[in-house]
Amino acid sequence: MSKIPVYAHRGAKFRTVENSLEAFKKAVTLGANGIELDLQLSADGVAFVTHDIDFFRLAGNKRRITDMLAEEVLQLRLGHSFFRKFSGSRVLTFDEFLKFAIPTGIKLNVELKESFLGKSEKIREVVEKSKGVEDIHFSSFEFSILQSIHAMNRNVQTAFIGKKNSDWDYVLSIKEFDAIHLNKKFYGSDLMYSIWNAGFPMRFYNIKGNENYLADPHDSVIGWITDFPGKILKIQKRR
Repeated sequence: MSKIPVYAHRGAKFRTVENSLEAFKKAVTLGANGIELDLQLSADGVAFVTHDIDFFRLAGNKRRITDMLAEEVLQLRLGHSFFRKFSGSRVLTFDEFLKFAIPTGIKLNVELKESFLGKSEKIREVVEKSKGVEDIHFSSFEFSILQSIHAMNRNVQTAFIGKKNSDWDYVLSIKEFDAIHLNKKFYGSDLMYSIWNAGFPMRFYNIKGNENYLADPHDSVIGWITDFPGKILKIQKRR
């Protein structure tokens, strides 16, 4: 049985800052098959690798990225408040991330966040910049973002990130994405089997490494998204 790709969630962020260059380098060092990262847009339309719409959690700054110019975002320092002033990580632009990632050949799961809503040209720009990546898919909670990618007719892989309250009758009736991402709490559920029966493979996120099904996963699984890539990789080596 082939090994299921292991994606380092926001990089291998244990003892590093999520979505930072350090976290991504660590993911590669650990041997992760892929990296999951998040993109948000600044006020002047620059794609940055960051999850939240603001920087309060990572930088103690409550300003929204959509209200900040790129040069302001680049001045932020991320990490624990005690170390932030002296050695905090800097927010990466997507261009900087690609310069690092493409030579490694690592798979990418790029999640486009809410700041991309209604920004079809910026979505196209991100997709175009990613052409040098051998194995990439774009994911989002937002249908319209995935539909914008589908409308490009570029044979680009996409994944819808589902939630319990998603309109699943509608989701499973359309074919404008290639896979579905689910929280691990739905593994083995009726929802999982409904998705599989509708023809969609799945990647599961929030995987911790203590799940019994990692040793014998269902045929529908095409990826694990985890904060603990090293642990999952060790489990797969023992299989």
